Amino acid sequence: MINPVITRKSDEKFLFEEACLSLPRRRGNVLRHRHIKVSYKTPDGKEHQKKLSDMSAVIVQHEIDHLDGILFIDKIAEENE
Repeated sequence: MINPVITRKSDEKFLFEEACLSLPRRRGNVLRHRHIKVSYKTPDGKEHQKKLSDMSAVIVQHEIDHLDGILFIDKIAEENE
């Protein structure tokens, strides 16, 4: 996925225990949208959209957060405030 953008998020959310190679041995529960729709380009420049749910949706949200300079521990802190 090149330049992914979440275009739709479900109102339904769930807590998911996440980890990351950027922070070895750290884990934490993050509140994520259960369903998302993401638009992106492929390496050949074609536009695509995909609907994702559950773990697939979590992974894409996690990786888009990285592109925005956010780590999952930032989301844990927000959840506990």
